[in-house]
Amino acid sequence: MKRTSLIWIACMILFIHPRVSGQQADSVKHKHAIGIGAGFTTAYGLSYRYTPSRFGVQVNFAPFKNDYVTSVSSGVTFLYTLIPGNVASLFLYQGNHYYYKRETIYFEDATKNISTPGKSNFYDTSTDSYINNGVGFGIELLFAKQVGFNLMAGYASYVNFTQINITGEVGLYFKF
Repeated sequence: MKRTSLIWIACMILFIHPRVSGQQADSVKHKHAIGIGAGFTTAYGLSYRYTPSRFGVQVNFAPFKNDYVTSVSSGVTFLYTLIPGNVASLFLYQGNHYYYKRETIYFEDATKNISTPGKSNFYDTSTDSYINNGVGFGIELLFAKQVGFNLMAGYASYVNFTQINITGEVGLYFKF
């Protein structure tokens, strides 16, 4: 079991680290990326990443509104690249997700059987909002020179620090 783990770790280091695997480290560095992301601690929706150095930031945002529901998922995630590479990179992340939802429920007053226009419908509203925070590791796999797929996993506190559990996040980005 230990031998298999050591072989797996060595293969990952060879695959990720450019100096060890013989990859060219002088490739074009893309500082910006846009795409979509989804996660419990990074939020979901349209996503933008800015990574000028080993440190970076990611912003996710998804508003939704119709006659009955208004919801917003927004998140700011901080990134730190541990092992950069041309094919794959290993990084740390710290995600912050704010979720807001307001729902209006319409119903008729069946006891009075009122049919006056504008007076027959009653409504009730409910509002839900919370914050999720998490930390963990991530790997970015580059499928093309400018397309990256991100997988992240770690631990998180959910619903305003009332629950602690594992978390998972994904993202697909076009880098420029």
